[in-house]
Amino acid sequence: MMPAPVAAIVGMGDAYASATNRKDPLQLAAEATHKALADAGIRKDQVDGVFTGRSPWADKRSQWSNIFISHMQMPVTLTSEITLHGAGLNATVHVAAQMIAAGRAEYVLCLQSDATELFVDAVAMGAEADADPQFEVPYGPTIPSLYAQAACRYFHEFGITEQDLADVAVANQRWGARHPHAAKARFGEIDRAKVLASPYVATPLRRWMCSTWGGGTGGALVVTSVENAKAARDPVYVLGYGSATTHEYLGDRMNMKRCRYSALGPFPNLVYTATAEAARQAYAMSGLGPGDIDMLQMSVNFAHMGPIILEDLGFARKGRGIDVYREGRTAIEGDLPTDTNGGWLSFGQPGISCNMDSYVEAVRQLRGQALGAAPTKRPRTVLVQGAGGMLAAGGVTLLSTLH
Repeated sequence: MMPAPVAAIVGMGDAYASATNRKDPLQLAAEATHKALADAGIRKDQVDGVFTGRSPWADKRSQWSNIFISHMQMPVTLTSEITLHGAGLNATVHVAAQMIAAGRAEYVLCLQSDATELFVDAVAMGAEADADPQFEVPYGPTIPSLYAQAACRYFHEFGITEQDLADVAVANQRWGARHPHAAKARFGEIDRAKVLASPYVATPLRRWMCSTWGGGTGGALVVTSVENAKAARDPVYVLGYGSATTHEYLGDRMNMKRCRYSALGPFPNLVYTATAEAARQAYAMSGLGPGDIDMLQMSVNFAHMGPIILEDLGFARKGRGIDVYREGRTAIEGDLPTDTNGGWLSFGQPGISCNMDSYVEAVRQLRGQALGAAPTKRPRTVLVQGAGGMLAAGGVTLLSTLH
């Protein structure tokens, strides 16, 4: 028996941009929103709240969520940016559900867009946004080099190798090669040798083990009550959710001596993320467990994060997440299709919108409307995981077509 849902997604819209079809974040957000409202069958003046993640890389204006509702001429009761890094975007649906449950809203719009590569010199950005300005930035870190420290520790503790990480990249690219908007689709399927022949970006991470910037994406979701969803076409139900954040910079994490969340293991460590606690909350709220999940959409920006997140979500014991990839479980014909648009590794990261891309893919797969490949068996329950910062923040949402 499925648990009682807490809210429902009744509208979804997505939008895409490329070097030959440039759109800025406001254009992408507006296009996705119009599609979502039409899908939900409601007018924009029926929306009570609007939640976004932090402002897009390609549009750094403050109060971006307010700028968006002004652009749309759509006054609302409440609008805000939820900024637990990338996990904050995952949490927009959580806050929407809470607002609806409290009787403070009937329809809430959750959205995000970005087009970093089209409007920003992404190479020149460095790690300033995700590195401590006093203790880390003076040493010139890049985002890959900060993540590589966690990868090195993961290798040391569990005997993981570059060959293992190559298998993660191969698995994601198999999906990405089939998606029309995936940044790496043009390369087709790859093998372990190709990954291991690519140059190092930050040891032990090679180019194929790192996410790339995408073109531009926008996604919007209309969230409402379970009662309203009865009249909707193809509703997707929110069964449970959770979120947690523990620190800001990697140096902070390396110096943490204790943590209130027991799911994150003994401290200090670099092999657990806040996703472990977010997953615990989501499972407890829904009454579901890993064995009830048919599909995963995860935030794997570097290959070692794939097995780490799988472990934090409860699909393998710590240090053995790579087995899920080795056994083919994440593949098209596997029992746990994962990152079915190619994930952040192959679909790319257009910017802060990458977590919304995971939501869009989850809704499309649940509805049987995949733009790319679909698994052998259509999923009934999908887990969407979002992360942000240097192992800092995690969000988990459990979605299903079943009521």
